[in-house]
Amino acid sequence: MLAPFFLAGALAVAAPILFHLIRQHPKGAMPFSSVMFLREVPPRLTRRSRLDQWPLLLLRALALLLLAAAFARPFLRGAADQFNDTPVRRIAVLIDRSASMQREDLWDQAVKKAEAVLTDLSAQDQFAVFVFDTETDRIWETSLAATSDERQSALALQALTEIQPTWRATDLGSALREAADWAQWPTESRTPAEDNSSEAEPATRNQPPGPASIVLISDLQDGSKIDALQQNTWPEEVTLDIRRVVPTEQGNATAIVMNDQTRENLQESTGNESNRQLPIRVVNSKLASRFDLTLQWDDASDKQTIQVEADATQIVRMDQPADSATAIVLSGDDSPFDNTIHWVAPEKRSYRLLYVGASEDDPRESLFYYLERVPLDNATRTVSMETVAVPQLPSDLDPRECPLVVVGDVATNDSFSQTLRTYAEAGGRVLFVMDESDSASDVLNCLAAITDDDSLSTQEAKIDDYAMWSRVDFSSPVFASMADPQFNDFSKIQFWNHRDVSGLEEADWNILATFDSGAPALAQSGNIWLLTTGWQPSSSQLALSTKFIPLIAQMFSGNERVATSVAGHVVGTPLPWPPTEGAELVRSDGESSPYEQASDADFVDRPGVYQLKLPDEEPITFASNLSESESQTDAMDEDTLERLGIGLGEAATAEKLTQATLQLRDRELESNQRLWQWLLLAAIGLLVIETLWGGRYAKRIA
Repeated sequence: MLAPFFLAGALAVAAPILFHLIRQHPKGAMPFSSVMFLREVPPRLTRRSRLDQWPLLLLRALALLLLAAAFARPFLRGAADQFNDTPVRRIAVLIDRSASMQREDLWDQAVKKAEAVLTDLSAQDQFAVFVFDTETDRIWETSLAATSDERQSALALQALTEIQPTWRATDLGSALREAADWAQWPTESRTPAEDNSSEAEPATRNQPPGPASIVLISDLQDGSKIDALQQNTWPEEVTLDIRRVVPTEQGNATAIVMNDQTRENLQESTGNESNRQLPIRVVNSKLASRFDLTLQWDDASDKQTIQVEADATQIVRMDQPADSATAIVLSGDDSPFDNTIHWVAPEKRSYRLLYVGASEDDPRESLFYYLERVPLDNATRTVSMETVAVPQLPSDLDPRECPLVVVGDVATNDSFSQTLRTYAEAGGRVLFVMDESDSASDVLNCLAAITDDDSLSTQEAKIDDYAMWSRVDFSSPVFASMADPQFNDFSKIQFWNHRDVSGLEEADWNILATFDSGAPALAQSGNIWLLTTGWQPSSSQLALSTKFIPLIAQMFSGNERVATSVAGHVVGTPLPWPPTEGAELVRSDGESSPYEQASDADFVDRPGVYQLKLPDEEPITFASNLSESESQTDAMDEDTLERLGIGLGEAATAEKLTQATLQLRDRELESNQRLWQWLLLAAIGLLVIETLWGGRYAKRIA
């Protein structure tokens, strides 16, 4: 019976019996003298009470029993219906292995929760085990060709025990997206050769497809990146079951180096005291229970005690470190996994920018006047601006010492062109500026000698009032820093004159910017740029605009090989230096690894101080630290995921799925048999007979 509790209604059969036993008042009334002093006593059941009209009683009782049985929805189950055709589950087990899982015993908790999920799987279920941090790896997937189904869960658990949490950040969005793609039931059968998978369709196991779900095992901390979830719609058939691991102490504090002051700046003997100290931002979490914290350098220097309330931030200035100090240690908080901040002060390097051209009578009409006012100095470099006449161009230019040469005037001799060609082939960058129509043809002749292509031609562009840049290639590194909508407007820069150079596209030059007439404004070929106008006020407003500084700065910084900050590098992100043949990465413990391809950067897999040894160059020492997001350990609200369209729900266990399958099959049997209709018709028939019988009996008594 689908609703056996309705059988309790059969207890109502006692009502007719009770009514039969209760004697009714006689119908005849005899007038009598005053009865006001007599007490009315209803009939009572006595031993002499007896049942009358047995057939009528049985009709009423049987009608009630049939009604109760009809509401209980009975059905008949045959021997063939005993087979349990349980649907196949498709489950993706997604386990967080990011740096925040290094806290306390969170990883052990995660393995135990994963074991509970895997041991509940049946031989017919399909499942995969994923681990994720900044990347998502599938460490196990059910495969009919690998081994028997009964051993799949045990082998998957064995593969999981070989995994340990990393020091990388948490990209939860990408991991959920990849797991959801796998968890959806395939619409077409796949062969074992596809994706190195021998995944079988449910039909091959003679089982219907069941629920698809993801079991997420994570601390689900606030710093998890979920941007990828906004790119596509979440599949409706996939549910997310969150099984959170929770540390005993949920508070956490972290320290962050705020700027990239070099050791040279820190050790200056002049200037105010604040300029000779390193600013540190200390952040305490919302759930913090400890507020008294200490900071010190790892060389056992004096401790600096501070007090930071929960969900608060405080700026602390650390005294200049000793030469041996390479880390700042925070102590006193609940979670020490992120309390060491490795720090290396990069050596300040000296560079120069060379301008080739004659001096102008009016300095404000000189290209160099505006070029030397571009601030290229920062905490890791000093840049000197130099100008040389065309005949005095040095023949031994070193790109590592002079990353950029700006050419305003050219010489017609071969030695000038050969010097620039040798410099560009060695990695140097050259910017040719056509600021005058008279020298435009000489610039093209010089370019032809450098590039071995004399197909370019030029003429003065005809401009009625002024010209503007109409198309800018923001995918180019030169303009990438200005790609944001609040910076990418070049329409306010007016150009009074420019040269129309033809043949650039045919010569495989990359056009980075064009004028509104379609003529090239800035073109690039390898390490050589060509600007077809000047930036001084007589030619344009470019030097007076906000675009000029980032444009020149990006051209200059292309060959720089220095760390971008004191912290230097975040574990799990690419190194800022390209792989080089013969390069080597060295840890502080002496272990080393080649750095000849991008994947070799995986050697930097933990916080610490590293050294990059490049051929024929000074070694570069840099620090690698945790991502700041991993220190945001407060728990993320599950509603955050639900608002992104993810369906949350508990993954069905084998027992619950079996029960649900049995209930579904029973409902189908009951729906097909419809025995309740026959019971209801029988009850109505009995009530009709009872009504007729009762009517005859009442007339006879009367």
